[in-house]
Amino acid sequence: MKNVNLIVLFFFFLINNFVSSDLGSEINNRIVVKVGNLVITSIDLENEIVTNLLINRREITQENINNNKNYAIKNLISKSIKKSEIKKYEIKNYSEKDLENYIRDVAKNLSTNTTGLKEIFNQTGVNYELFVEKHEIELLWNTLIFNIYKNQININIFDVENEVKKIEENKNREITPKIKQDILNKKKQEKLELFSRSHFSNLENTVNVDFQ
Repeated sequence: MKNVNLIVLFFFFLINNFVSSDLGSEINNRIVVKVGNLVITSIDLENEIVTNLLINRREITQENINNNKNYAIKNLISKSIKKSEIKKYEIKNYSEKDLENYIRDVAKNLSTNTTGLKEIFNQTGVNYELFVEKHEIELLWNTLIFNIYKNQININIFDVENEVKKIEENKNREITPKIKQDILNKKKQEKLELFSRSHFSNLENTVNVDFQ
């Protein structure tokens, strides 16, 4: 399905088909979107909205919930597409350290630790495991992209040297081997991000997305 069609469907779905509910009211769990063989339910959508508000330190009000529906459904569709591709390639490895750092940073942003973060999720009534799973999928996706495109990451050494010279001139100091390696790693990461966006865009245009 083309991106432009997705945008139209997002708008149509959210305006005409999503039944808005107060946080304190009972919500019947139902399928709202099918993404290939995966489904997104109303509970998934509610959880995604509240989680986004929570980790971004935004007040959980009905207005903010309504304003974040479009963003949340787009995130869930993206998650489903990536999840299917990860399963297809049987990717199981990711950096557990990166996951730990992410959770710790989110907790720190909320002025707590990982234990306190779990308690905040529990008190708010949102699923902590889904919050963790979402970032696990991003890390697994990174592994997938690296495995597919690692042999295509060609860095122009002249670009690296030019950047080194600019830093030396601006900082008026000699660049250490570690700084040079950091610059090289940054350029490799930028390449991987380009491959990631391209790979996802190709998938997005072929996966069937049906709003219920």
